[in-house]
Amino acid sequence: MASPLGHTLVGVALARRLGVRSPFGMGASVVAASLPDVDVIAGIALHRDPWRLHRGHTHTLGFALSSGMLAGFSGVVSAGNAEGDRDLVADAFAGALIVASHLLLDKLPVPYLSTKKSLQRNVKVRNSILNLALDGVVYGALAWKIWPREAPART
Repeated sequence: MASPLGHTLVGVALARRLGVRSPFGMGASVVAASLPDVDVIAGIALHRDPWRLHRGHTHTLGFALSSGMLAGFSGVVSAGNAEGDRDLVADAFAGALIVASHLLLDKLPVPYLSTKKSLQRNVKVRNSILNLALDGVVYGALAWKIWPREAPART
C-alpha cells in the first residue's frame, strides 16, 4: 500500500508519460492520483473515524474509470498535443489511468518498517518518517522508470 507520496510520484510520472504538459494538468494529476483516498476525509466528516469508509466504493475500478474519464473529458487532465488540439478519448484515457494507478499501487506488497517500540506495543507505524522514506525510494524508482525520456540527438 502506497502513501500519498507514492501515489503522487507515480501519478505525476504517468501523467507526463501520457502527454500531460501544463502546470494545471500536472497539478490535477497529483489530485487524481490520490482521489480514491477522499473516503478518508469522508470518514472523518461523517463518522469521526478516518478508516471507517476507507477502501470502499472509492477503491473500485468503476470509480477510477468514471472519475478519471470525467477529469479527462472536462479538460482538467489534458494530454493535448503540440498543436493545442484536444483528443477527448486520449484525455479520458489519461485521467482514468492516473486514478486507476492508485488501485494498483495499493495492491503492491511493499513492506512497512516497524520500530522497536511499535513492535512492543503491537502497533503498525505506517506513516512514520522511515516508512515515508521507504515509500519515496520504492515508488520514486517506479516513477523514474515511467517518466518519459528524451530521445538522444543524432549526429
